[in-house]
Amino acid sequence: MSETKPPGCIDDLDRRLDLILRGLERADGADAELIKDVLHKKEHPDIFWGVAPTGRPHIGYLVPFVKIAELVEAGVKVKVLLADLYAFLVNYRHSRSLVTSRREYYRFALSAVFEAITGLPVSTIEFHQETSFSASSNFINDAYELLSFTSLGEARSPNEELASTTMLSPLMVPIVQALDERYMDCDFQLGGLDQSGYYVYGDKYLPKIGHEKRHAHIMNKMLPGLTGTKMSASNPKSKIDLLDPPDIVCQKITEARCGLTSANDNPILALLKIILVPISRLRLEQSTRLGSDTKVASPFIGPNAPDGCVFSTLSGNGEWCHYKSYEAIERDFLDGGLPANTLKASVAKAMNQILAPIRQSYEANNQWQEVLKVAYPESERDVSNTSPVTQNASEKFCIPAVLHEVSNDQVKLIPFNSALHTPDFMKGVQDCPEVWMHGPVGPFESVESFDTDFIDTVVRPKTDMLLYAVIDRCKPPTAADKDGALAGLIAYLGTSPTNLCTEIGFVVTLPQFQRTHVTSNAVGLLLKLALDLPDEGGLGFRRVQWMTSSVNHPSIKTAEKMGFTKEGVIRWDRLYPGGADTGKKSNGKPLHVDGKVSHLNESNLGRDSVMFSMCWDDWHLGGMKEHVGKRMARQ
Repeated sequence: MSETKPPGCIDDLDRRLDLILRGLERADGADAELIKDVLHKKEHPDIFWGVAPTGRPHIGYLVPFVKIAELVEAGVKVKVLLADLYAFLVNYRHSRSLVTSRREYYRFALSAVFEAITGLPVSTIEFHQETSFSASSNFINDAYELLSFTSLGEARSPNEELASTTMLSPLMVPIVQALDERYMDCDFQLGGLDQSGYYVYGDKYLPKIGHEKRHAHIMNKMLPGLTGTKMSASNPKSKIDLLDPPDIVCQKITEARCGLTSANDNPILALLKIILVPISRLRLEQSTRLGSDTKVASPFIGPNAPDGCVFSTLSGNGEWCHYKSYEAIERDFLDGGLPANTLKASVAKAMNQILAPIRQSYEANNQWQEVLKVAYPESERDVSNTSPVTQNASEKFCIPAVLHEVSNDQVKLIPFNSALHTPDFMKGVQDCPEVWMHGPVGPFESVESFDTDFIDTVVRPKTDMLLYAVIDRCKPPTAADKDGALAGLIAYLGTSPTNLCTEIGFVVTLPQFQRTHVTSNAVGLLLKLALDLPDEGGLGFRRVQWMTSSVNHPSIKTAEKMGFTKEGVIRWDRLYPGGADTGKKSNGKPLHVDGKVSHLNESNLGRDSVMFSMCWDDWHLGGMKEHVGKRMARQ
């Protein structure tokens, strides 16, 4: 019998370096040389991976832990940093005590993930918390020094979330993350590709405060969501929760995108490439190292699979197909030899094999169960409940107190939720492309494109926009809402609590609800909320504007009927790039005037905008509050 070695006892330096670097999204030559140099000097170099305890962990967290498992196999000492200060600063609406509970939830969940992937006890790695050193005088003084070097633009530069924030605390997180590197003082740092901007910031400014040692940074791939967008805790359709029951996992994978045109936008192939095949390969390597007499977690292969097989699929007629690489699976699928339903069923089975011990750990751990109730009280479900987790698309709105239902006996406005509202909305507009004729977005080809190109791109990042679903309470309950039928969209835009102003826009009433009570009541509810005084339940704003295309006659007529005052026409206010090809309607003005040619081509359409407003004096002194009430009362 050959001698077996525990993890970390691999003598071959090239083999150890391969385990550290394989499958990464990026590790440049300088980082690779730093790692190789450390491996020559230290038997057990150390690395840390930082994670902010914000939304509930999902299967995207398996990605860094695949790399962590390989690092442990390579003899690297792994430290997991629970970045609780970072989480508080970036998610400033949540209390410190809530973040503390979420930190403990992450500790339980990620411990179970590590054990499920590696089969090793969680004591093999170390957990640290950011607040154990962030309150020290040295950390605070270093933060002050970095503040003195950092421009506002540099604080915003690491990612899009910081670029759009209106709050100060998120702009502190590049400083905090840079100091994490200094105070963890490990040889390497692991992160996702989305962390690259933070590493650039740290490499530039840490030397300015006396931190001369440059750490190597390695970055893992990012797992796309099941809908093709980023996998996100705030988008339930994009993710699989670590505690989702087996039938929900199967359902989500069955409904996931799985196109034949390209592997790059196929989330099922991504699950295989980034998670399942690397885990299966690692388990085969562990089995070889430990010998046949030692029990290790099983790779995702079927019976009688040949040596070197990393994944097997089982067709509906009971036939096994075995693959020795991810590339072979991808090639077979794209060539049509591997049906999508067979691929999805095999992936779902493998994912449930990974998640089963995590669910078992949760069910056996009363402390974990209790902390879940405290850490995620507002939108999370009990894990035995199979209904989808939901979260509204405007969670970053600058006035959190407004993120609630606004209603009367005819119409209800509820913050738009993709999981609940997108399918019914897209069904309502699928044969009506004209609803997008006068606006800057649309038309959308599918539920997925609406969520990706509008909700995730336009709505979710904005702090000044609150998108509502409009529910007609005069209709019977539906799957979208227990109080009635989905009738359209409406939003606050450009909201400024400082200037006490907002705009009503994205008013889309589904065709079957037009020329009814719906639009007047939806607009009236938002006017009341904005212009009523705080002691009347309103915001006490001073101005609400309505801006529409000069050729959008129904919108102009609605503004006039509701009592808005026309302030004028803003000429050539908007551009619809490619609008002629997407059914947009222009201002009708020529692009060629007296022989002079505009820089626009014929497909880029121009729009004039008509500006209307209703102000606090119109509302309280000019009779508009009563006028709007009468318009809303009409059937």
